[in-house]
Amino acid sequence: EALSVQVTLFALMLLGILFRRRGIIDEVFSAGLTEVILRLILPCSILDSFRMSLTAELLEQTGVIFVLSAGIQLLCWVLAMVLFRRQPEDRRPVLQYATLCSNAGFLGTGIAGELFGGLGLLLTSVYLLPQRGAMWTVGLTFVRSRGERTQWGKLLRHRCIVAVFLGLGLLITQWEPPAPLLRTITALGSCNLPMSMFLIGSLISESPWKYFRDRTALCFSAVRLGLIPLLVALLCGLAGTGEMVRGIAAILSAMPAGGTTAIVAAKEGRGAEFAAGCVTVSTLLSMAAIPLWCEILRML
Repeated sequence: EALSVQVTLFALMLLGILFRRRGIIDEVFSAGLTEVILRLILPCSILDSFRMSLTAELLEQTGVIFVLSAGIQLLCWVLAMVLFRRQPEDRRPVLQYATLCSNAGFLGTGIAGELFGGLGLLLTSVYLLPQRGAMWTVGLTFVRSRGERTQWGKLLRHRCIVAVFLGLGLLITQWEPPAPLLRTITALGSCNLPMSMFLIGSLISESPWKYFRDRTALCFSAVRLGLIPLLVALLCGLAGTGEMVRGIAAILSAMPAGGTTAIVAAKEGRGAEFAAGCVTVSTLLSMAAIPLWCEILRML
């Protein structure tokens, strides 16, 4: 099943690459689609995932995945500080940010939903809370000049964070929105996977492919796609977490560098081309790494 999902994702990504290469879509379209996904489609997908019965088991799973995710973010921060501290100034901030901030939001949400269903999507939304917190706080300290303030306000206003809290409200109260509104939310949320993968394809289509020969970019990809999920799987085994929680945590920790890596690097003037190369290399290698991790987790 995991391989089938990955083939589908790869096909959607190839369509994005093809349309961008043929000039059917351009940078303006990709930027607009990014905003549509972040502001509308992804929040609707998150909201829709919270439409299920509230049980003691579900409360326990959400608590465990939240604490586990916070621990994973701490682990990634330590690895970022230790593994890449000797890298040149024009590369170190990119590598550290990308180690902390994966593509679990775009790519991970779609994969978890396909593999684990509605419950998996709900747990993924909770898992992403610590990561998004790290992205807008600790992550920015890697690429920004010293002394710039952490954007807590921006974090709390993030539409995906708001969607999680609204979803929690729906889950606790068990309130069902009016049918037309509910169908609209569900229809928009179902677009998350195809639109996100199409967008990723369009974004990496112009990226510098020379980084497939860059030793640092390849080493980073090995850390992001191999070392981190390995440590997470071992951590889950020691903690005795449930099979679904372990699977979601390990798969989401095996995601490639987040697309925000290139965006933030370009905005702050900190190695934008190298950042795009790391995103491209790790994203394409993840097409093989993620199914492999699914098979490994199935055998454990």
